[in-house]
Amino acid sequence: MLAKNYAAKEKAFLQTLRIGIFLTFLAINLKFIIGDIIKPLILFNVLQFGGHGHHFEFHTPSLPDMCGDVLTIILFLAAYLLMNSVTVRDKIGDIAFGFCDAKGSKKDSLMRIRDYVLWGKNIFYIAATGFLFYFFSKYLLKPWLEVFFTEETEAGTFFVALNIANNAVRLFADLILVYAYCKYIGASKHFKPIFYSFFFLRDLLFTNLLGFIHKIDLEMVAPALDVMFPLLLIYAIMSYISKKPSEKPYGVFRITQ
Repeated sequence: MLAKNYAAKEKAFLQTLRIGIFLTFLAINLKFIIGDIIKPLILFNVLQFGGHGHHFEFHTPSLPDMCGDVLTIILFLAAYLLMNSVTVRDKIGDIAFGFCDAKGSKKDSLMRIRDYVLWGKNIFYIAATGFLFYFFSKYLLKPWLEVFFTEETEAGTFFVALNIANNAVRLFADLILVYAYCKYIGASKHFKPIFYSFFFLRDLLFTNLLGFIHKIDLEMVAPALDVMFPLLLIYAIMSYISKKPSEKPYGVFRITQ
């Protein structure tokens, strides 16, 4: 737990870093909401505008998708700018400079701050990597395959292999984001397997990675599974909020003058 009193000069540094990490957490949540709540609502015609021929598409990026993804990018960008601001970089430099000569409680304080910085930056870079895989698959690989895959299927196995690789990238991207999410909330050993299993099973069905397309109507099974996701998300957030500061990852910094 990080529940130590720090000097006032470190207040801006810790607040800036904390906000950046929180924005990263919001970005992860927004990505989940886009893929696992908005998409099923589009498929079941709950989130639709206009008459026939003017509705949002499920298999291609639609306006709600793109707006949500743009907002997610903005959150990641804001988090990056905060976590790499002059205030944060200067403080990290001070920690590196003073760590070797520090002793006793001062060294302990610097170690706690260093660990907090590493924890926060790891969450950001892991989450950003997962989102980049997701973005690459959704806006580059998938549209390209939508155009060429059907026509070239009989010509060889290249496009089949590429389609499988694209589906694997989507699955891998979600599992990376789940890892960052669990790391932020300090998910319990009982919740982690449920969260990972949900995304693993959901993406296997949604991407048809196992080739069940002729046996199961995946456009119904996978979105129906998404009905569970808001419950998982609410449970995860409420369990994090209800935790004591000492139970949360790195606790809470108490900054005094």
